[in-house]
Amino acid sequence: MLRRQVYACVMICTLLVSQAFNHPANIYAAVEPKTIAQVASDTYVNPSYDEINQLMEKIAKEKQIPSVILKAIAFKESSWRQFDKNGQPLLSRPDHPAIGIMQIATYNDNDVETINKLKTDIEFNIRMGADLLNEKFAFTPTIGDGDRNKLENWYFALWAYNIWSDRNNPNSLAATNPGTLSYQEKVLRIIAYPEGFLARYIDPVQITPIPAELLPASGIPAKGSVWATPEPVHYGDLEEEEALPEPSQDPVQQDPIHEDPVQEDPAQQDPAQQEPIQQDPVQEKPEKEPKTLEFTRLAGSNRIETAIEQALEGWPNGAGTVVLARADRFPDALAGVPLAALYGAPILLTGSKSLDPKVEEALQTLKPSKVVLLGGEGALSQEIAARLAALGWSEDRQIRVSGANRYATAANIALTMAGKPILDKEASSTGTTSSLEAVAIATGSNFPDALSIASIAGNKKMPILLTEPNKLPQETLTVLKTLKPQQIYLIGGEGVISSTVQAQIQEELGLTSDRLQRLAGDSRYDTMAAVLETFAGESKALCFATGQEFPDALAGAALAARLQATVILLPQGSVEKYPRLKEAISQCSMAAVTKAYIFGGEGVVSEERIQELKSLF
Repeated sequence: MLRRQVYACVMICTLLVSQAFNHPANIYAAVEPKTIAQVASDTYVNPSYDEINQLMEKIAKEKQIPSVILKAIAFKESSWRQFDKNGQPLLSRPDHPAIGIMQIATYNDNDVETINKLKTDIEFNIRMGADLLNEKFAFTPTIGDGDRNKLENWYFALWAYNIWSDRNNPNSLAATNPGTLSYQEKVLRIIAYPEGFLARYIDPVQITPIPAELLPASGIPAKGSVWATPEPVHYGDLEEEEALPEPSQDPVQQDPIHEDPVQEDPAQQDPAQQEPIQQDPVQEKPEKEPKTLEFTRLAGSNRIETAIEQALEGWPNGAGTVVLARADRFPDALAGVPLAALYGAPILLTGSKSLDPKVEEALQTLKPSKVVLLGGEGALSQEIAARLAALGWSEDRQIRVSGANRYATAANIALTMAGKPILDKEASSTGTTSSLEAVAIATGSNFPDALSIASIAGNKKMPILLTEPNKLPQETLTVLKTLKPQQIYLIGGEGVISSTVQAQIQEELGLTSDRLQRLAGDSRYDTMAAVLETFAGESKALCFATGQEFPDALAGAALAARLQATVILLPQGSVEKYPRLKEAISQCSMAAVTKAYIFGGEGVVSEERIQELKSLF
């Protein structure tokens, strides 16, 4: 016990020194002990989401917790808030409240110093939450080999973080409150479908839960019970596991954390003692085996059904949010892909006047909590909104993002992503992220240039703004001045975005030439190639769609963003006619890409074209 007390003192002192040198005052900075009344009189400011994310990842690494687990718990508990809208510490209730970003309630009511630090010091609060989670990991039944980097192995720890009781047994809930999710199921859903700002910091993972049929009908599993790791297994971001430090606090007075024994490094083979590889100096190097690339076609009988197939491919277990766009015209939907990616949502297409019956069926399958409508009532009618309400998506479960014209709609989408006030009362702001690093600007007169960057923009949560060829719309200029992006990409040549517009942007925002980059070519397919040359090395998969029409590429870009893939627009004829595009596609094959998707039927991407693509790999 003495050793633990000494350690706690050392840790607290270390935190105080670290925070004093590294963090701005009144954000994370440790404070002198105050009375509760004094604390209540102060006001505080929540750090930015980027700062909180950095803290989460740092502490998760130190505590040997996969960062996605810690981030999701914090989102479930507080939506990443240490302080409420009035600048006061976030408290769950007046009497012995759960406190702060991690909603810590395991403290002694007489320990004023700890309580005040939990209220005012976000880093201290996160660390205590991490320590608490590690304690839960230690005293709940072990899953599999106990590998902390296997996300599935944290199921019981997540359960216990809220309360290790029958209350979070899915079987008990199914019997008493059908349709209610347990705490751990809610956290797993957050990880599977990160929405709003969280989509910037969590890559979606479908963590496999312990099957309900293996759990007791009521109560909790026995501590000594043995559980296999559910499959498929998913891994976190931990490096080789190290012994955990003792926690700075022991608030729950339960089983102590069991430190993993230090594992000696496996014996290293002495390369000098290995037999050298005998090579025949005159023997020619064998030709490299051709790369195997699996092609999967996603297609329906029309553009609406193709979009549904894309959605079901990417979201087989449902989606937290679905974005709905007009199927017959592109302007209102053109900038919607990054917003869909931010929500972790698929894009479905429908007619302008009424909700397509196939879309109704898809919505019932996907079971989203929210539906986002792109465009005003001229794009998606009030009749559609009413039908959604009749199907269970009431007005409070619908979000319409729109504007007076295509430029205003794109601007409002960007502002919605950034959590900024919108340009008009027609749209609704969701307040999702704190800042944006880059934006793309494309012509609003046609779709190919915007769609060539759409999947990349989705991956990077980068808004797409629209412009006229020779004049920057006021709506676009306003949002640029509001967001002040560090980097702007102009998509398309001077025929669609003139040098006059480029100069205006540079002057109005005071941008240096290195912060304004034009990606362009002599045709839409050469512009596509320019985008690939800049970004495609980051892709984990490739998606191909016709460049002659917009719907397949538009809805497909939302799927691509989910897969960290790139949508490539194809000409109607042979790729050979566009050498720059052909070379760019070939260069994509050099990356670690083993999966490819074809969006649309043979009428838009023929089998002949697929065979031509295969030859490039």
